Amino acid sequence: MSRAYKIALILKSRNSLPVYKDLSKLSDRELDEQVSAIVRRMRANEAHVIARMVLRQPTFSMN
Repeated sequence: MSRAYKIALILKSRNSLPVYKDLSKLSDRELDEQVSAIVRRMRANEAHVIARMVLRQPTFSMN
């Protein structure tokens, strides 16, 4: 991921980091840590949603 994409991802997430720090002054390692934390939270939230999904009978379509 490019540096600009990581900054955009942090700004679009519900992260309070931009309020306290200037993202352009963060080192590459700090940006990587923040992005990995965001991805970790996203995966945890998805796992929670998937675990609560109702399983349906498998179906197929003949197109």
